[in-house]
Amino acid sequence: MRDLATAVNLAERHVSRQLRLAYLAPEVLKRLVFKRDVTAVTVMQLTECSLLSWQEQEVWVFRAAG
Repeated sequence: MRDLATAVNLAERHVSRQLRLAYLAPEVLKRLVFKRDVTAVTVMQLTECSLLSWQEQEVWVFRAAG
């Protein structure tokens, strides 16, 4: 983590947080990127939700989108 952060000239904590986005459920990523589904979730909240199961992530991220 430290080497990557140094290589891209970012804080280690920031790199760690961004890497957690790689653990988002494929369906969440598909809905956000390709379908452009609207959600009121911030990037910070997305990184926190990456700790949930894939099924829980989709419900949590899109709960208000209907």
